[in-house]
Amino acid sequence: MMRKPLIALSSIATVSLLAAGCGSPASTGAATTTKTSTNSTNTSGATTDAKSPIQLTYDYPVGVAGPLAKIMSSMVDQFNQTHPSIHVTPVFSGNYQQTLAKVETAIQGGNPPDVAVLNSTAVYDLLHLQAIAPLDDVVNAGNFYPAFIQPQVNGHYWGVPFQRSTVVLYYNKDMFKKAGLDANHGPNTWSELVSDASAIKSKLGVNGIEIPSDGTTYWTFEPWATEAGQNLGGNDGKHVYFNSQAAKKALNFWLDLSNKYHVMPAGILQWNTVPTDFEQQKTAMITHSSGSMTSILKQSNFNVGVAFLPMETGTQRTGLGGGDMFVMQGISKQKHDAAVTFVQWMTSPAQAAAWTMQTGYIGDSPDVYKQAAMVSYLKQYPQAQVAADQLKYAQPELSTYSLNQVYDVIDSALQSVMDGQASTNSALDKAQKQANSILAQFQ
Repeated sequence: MMRKPLIALSSIATVSLLAAGCGSPASTGAATTTKTSTNSTNTSGATTDAKSPIQLTYDYPVGVAGPLAKIMSSMVDQFNQTHPSIHVTPVFSGNYQQTLAKVETAIQGGNPPDVAVLNSTAVYDLLHLQAIAPLDDVVNAGNFYPAFIQPQVNGHYWGVPFQRSTVVLYYNKDMFKKAGLDANHGPNTWSELVSDASAIKSKLGVNGIEIPSDGTTYWTFEPWATEAGQNLGGNDGKHVYFNSQAAKKALNFWLDLSNKYHVMPAGILQWNTVPTDFEQQKTAMITHSSGSMTSILKQSNFNVGVAFLPMETGTQRTGLGGGDMFVMQGISKQKHDAAVTFVQWMTSPAQAAAWTMQTGYIGDSPDVYKQAAMVSYLKQYPQAQVAADQLKYAQPELSTYSLNQVYDVIDSALQSVMDGQASTNSALDKAQKQANSILAQFQ
């Protein structure tokens, strides 16, 4: 029986209303619940007879635009058809924060899903709940990108990379040419970003750039703070650096794009609206998840460039995001083995390549980019290689205990500044104190 240590879940009620970033606002094209068409609801039994398939429940989030729930259901259907001894029921559970809150509640109630895609950064909370089983054999047998599997926590790998992403810069090549800019690359530095955006604004009369700042704002913001010299989080789940000089410099730069250089709309910009503005040529550049790439490429009636985020300190850096597949602790050995089989299949190079081509999420290993279908796809859409190339500069994403509570703190602080309700110093200093208070019990 799974033990159920008590934890504070005060953020659960609030996150259900939140828009989320890379876990951003629950996306379009997703039904509330999706289930495959066959079989009964035998999800509680630890054993099944020889003729009945082992039943698994599988919770997953959708964090970007596009019909991802439909794509996911199709993949699971394919697994079920090729593995008659196992039947997986996929359940769309909202954005990343909503899915984590739902799974944590289910864990507390003793009825968790068997498998779930959750923020890779949720590992500390999941371990605190004694909710997940180590997956060392699966990870060690794969050839996953090192950036996706580090650091180990408590000496084990707990999640297998699945729908991972980085923040990238999308730019309209046609607009760049019309404004007299070099369309072969995006801006390399923050100062180039300002000059390129200013040229676009003055010559074409559209926004130079838009950066989403609602939902899980920390995720789109963290790479800028990292570029300025400091990640938002430490490496132990217990410390954050919300009021570092780097974070304040990055947030002030965001403000300057609106208030000083007038190349970005003022106020909070919506996660779902920013790609639409880009596709409708209301802005020449945006930063967004690489997981939005396939949708953006399909919806844009112009030449789309994809680039690394611009540098500030002369050293290229970026952040990571997205989810891992976790297998829950406390399920029967039959279910555990079936769940591992499912995870191995979903993260295999062939399936990962299919997922990458349909979504834009980064392939989980270099082997994905050697698949024949992927090689052909890259010839048509070389932009899909950019996020994978950016991985060598990736820094760990903010990951702490009481993850949703900590995310609430930094997201609220960033939004209060972008909305003109607080100064950078006061908001980030307050956020640091609040986060320190939340994390004190773990230090």
